[in-house]
Amino acid sequence: MSNSRNIVIAGAAGQGVDSAVALAGKVLLKAGFQLFITADYQSRVRGGHNFMRIRFSDQPLLAAVTSIDYLLALNEESLLLHLPDLKNDGLAFVMAADATNLKDQRIITLPATVGPKAAQGTTFTGIKLLSLLFVKLGLSMAIFKQTIEREFSQKISQALLKTNLDTISEIATFFAPDFPQVLDFAAKPEPRRMLVNGNESIALGMIAAGIGVYTAYPMTPSTSVLNVLAGCGPQLGIAVEQVEDEIAALNAALGASYAGARAATGSSGAGICLMAEAIGMAGICEIPIVIFDAQRSSPATGMATRTEQADLLFVAHVSHGDFPRLIIAPANHTESFYLSAEAFNLADKWQIPVFILSDQAQASADCSVEEFDLEKVSIDRGVIAAEPQSNEMLRRYEVTENGISARAFPQLSQWLISSDSHEHNEIGQVSDDIDNRNRQHQKRMRKLKYLAASLPAPEIIGAPADKLIICWGSTVGPVLEAAEIFRAQGNQLAVAIFQYLYPLNRERIEKVLAPFNNIYTIEGNYSGQLGKLLQMETSVRITGHIGKTDGRLFTVEDVLQNFSKLVGG
Repeated sequence: MSNSRNIVIAGAAGQGVDSAVALAGKVLLKAGFQLFITADYQSRVRGGHNFMRIRFSDQPLLAAVTSIDYLLALNEESLLLHLPDLKNDGLAFVMAADATNLKDQRIITLPATVGPKAAQGTTFTGIKLLSLLFVKLGLSMAIFKQTIEREFSQKISQALLKTNLDTISEIATFFAPDFPQVLDFAAKPEPRRMLVNGNESIALGMIAAGIGVYTAYPMTPSTSVLNVLAGCGPQLGIAVEQVEDEIAALNAALGASYAGARAATGSSGAGICLMAEAIGMAGICEIPIVIFDAQRSSPATGMATRTEQADLLFVAHVSHGDFPRLIIAPANHTESFYLSAEAFNLADKWQIPVFILSDQAQASADCSVEEFDLEKVSIDRGVIAAEPQSNEMLRRYEVTENGISARAFPQLSQWLISSDSHEHNEIGQVSDDIDNRNRQHQKRMRKLKYLAASLPAPEIIGAPADKLIICWGSTVGPVLEAAEIFRAQGNQLAVAIFQYLYPLNRERIEKVLAPFNNIYTIEGNYSGQLGKLLQMETSVRITGHIGKTDGRLFTVEDVLQNFSKLVGG
């Protein structure tokens, strides 16, 4: 953690926290730093306490930290709330009026009179404190000004733009002579580096996969996938529809997939609940579909802007009856791009629902990544029936060894295609004949065997060791960084990263986990759901679980504290 700095910008909802962080992120990225930005906000339009962390370094970052190097408090409440996490050598920047009764040498106050007269109001608090911070960091005010001009020249009046630029200049002039500080790491500019959040990575992966239709009803924290695709859909030929509810969303996407488009929908856990019956239809009709679940604190409405990893067992069993499905959980933003693209290939190949599990912590976190490589994305539509000489019935549900039957697309083929949500025979006609039922049911379920056998084992980092930590999704970043620190302190600890959560490749998993006698899970849920799934599906036995259910993300310090408890028994 020493080779990075952590900035916290805090204030009330509606006070400009998000805008200040967006500007800071762009400036730091342009300056050449690697970033990891996380948000903590209440489900309120105005009022309530919000804060965001901007961690920057010369190395890639995949986790947030609790300890604060620089605090920008937009009001007095924020200063009081976050001072306990400010490092002894950290600094807090605040307007003088918000720190009148505090005596702390770490607090740097900015008089309201510093800056042009037109910038005396609270509207300019964010830009003033950012200017103060960037002077302290020794960052280029030219980059800051260029960012302001690029972001706001078409959005605000020229007079207001000039006031912002003059504010930056005056604060830099006022403080720079007495404010030198050199970071102990240097920026490494990279022109192909970009700043994206988890949901943007998912959406870009869908685009790379050739998605044709995306349908959804807005639900935090999945909505930004809908927004991204809606914004570029007309230019890319993607049909994007905000429908009346989640039931309609999945049914519409299934219709599009049946007709030949690559289709997906997205929601959070409560929305996936509404999709349960349609998920079952996808299972029996063997319609490829990608379903994005950005998890949040539950049950019911839960805490709409908070995070959790508690949908895994639900998604593994959602809808009635048995049918195959696949669950993927990217561990970071780069994986979110490539695995979401691969999800469409797997859905098409196996003709099943494929779930992409993320959560609020991952969905809303911004991370600097190297530009995604489209050359690494391939498109595989699975088994398509060769065209007949004339119209004839397709044996759409032909019984095969691996459970995969050739498909074709209505109106785009000479095949006559019949499909039904009842049990059906090989040509899709309704049938409850005993032998037919057994053949069709077993055909579908055989996919699980062959699919599981094709999936990789979890990646093991830090072996050999006497203890193993299992993690997935948004917990991977903080676990990896904490484990590295923990090992540097002389402790043995290995980490297993799971990307494919269901079905489980039993043989490979048991082989790579066999050397470990003490296996713990770290998940953002109460019950250790991946651990339970492993014990249901394999011979692996879990020693203990480290859970988090307060709706807040795991930081590196959170994980380190729990590792210390493991050493102590």
